[in-house]
Amino acid sequence: MKDILTDINTKLTDGVYQNEEHVRLSLVTRILDHLGWDIWNPREVNPEYYAIPSEDRSRVDLALFLNSNVPRVFFEIKAVGKIDSDLPNIERQLRDYNRNLTAMFSIITDGRKWRFYYSQAGGEFSQKCFKTIDLLEDDLDDIETFFNAFLAKSNVVSGDAQKDAQNYLQLNLKQRAMGDALPQARRMVDEPPFPSLPQALVERVAAAGHKISVEEATEFIQNYKPIEKPVSPVPSSRHPVNIEQPPRRLSEIDNWTPSDYPAAEEALMQVLDVAELMLFGGVEFGDAAVQVALRKGITHGTVRHHCTRALGLDTYQFKALIQDVKRTITFLQKKYPKYANIITERLQK
Repeated sequence: MKDILTDINTKLTDGVYQNEEHVRLSLVTRILDHLGWDIWNPREVNPEYYAIPSEDRSRVDLALFLNSNVPRVFFEIKAVGKIDSDLPNIERQLRDYNRNLTAMFSIITDGRKWRFYYSQAGGEFSQKCFKTIDLLEDDLDDIETFFNAFLAKSNVVSGDAQKDAQNYLQLNLKQRAMGDALPQARRMVDEPPFPSLPQALVERVAAAGHKISVEEATEFIQNYKPIEKPVSPVPSSRHPVNIEQPPRRLSEIDNWTPSDYPAAEEALMQVLDVAELMLFGGVEFGDAAVQVALRKGITHGTVRHHCTRALGLDTYQFKALIQDVKRTITFLQKKYPKYANIITERLQK
């Protein structure tokens, strides 16, 4: 799905989606198709659906069904950039759509920004929003995880999407604000003035209208558990991942001299910490890098650098490598021959 999101981001940046129909036909349904919905079956993906035919002729832009006459998801779709200025009216419209046939989720999107509402919760409709996504600002891994968790047909069918939405709404507003701000805070640590991750999170949450302390931010980051991401399928033979091939760029490690070994050892310790969390703790790469960075008082960008570019790998290759203990040990021993015993001791459980 990441390839699809990357392509959509490029088109959003280039202004390809010029109206509401572009967003609906070329963007939203493209994502739905990948998530398992039969976009060619109007009984499952129904455009221009009459939600309240007995009262008026207003129509939902897109409604998703599962073998019944009860809609599961309503979409209100706008042209890019047309949400913020009219959000109260759009929310009121979706509230009215849900009067007779309450969809589980209601979604407002202009292609770039997505607002998810758990329609069956109590209270004002605006308070039912449990997640916002920005395709140009948020981390692609987080976006992919969230779309899979809440919009994949399989998770809607199983009821997992509904359970997760209920859990989200049970979080207090401050926690939700921190969760929404965390992807942007992670990017801030790699840019001047290079704040720590807790400091960056404090700043991003403040921008959203909430005040938290550095201590609160640190505790939240340490305990943060994102929605579990479905296991990625093994890459097909059309797109093989060959870790043993020479790096695509000159590795910094290949240029180290004996006098550089203290720095090499510290970099290796970070790589091993991340590898242990991924191999034996079931932690995703991004979150493992954040945990290691917090322990060592450095930016998670530094940790990610030592795990990827410094090894001559990209993120996808590193993730593929760490799936196999023996292969990981062999690869790292080639890169760090002086520390072969340490590598074996750390990873040979």
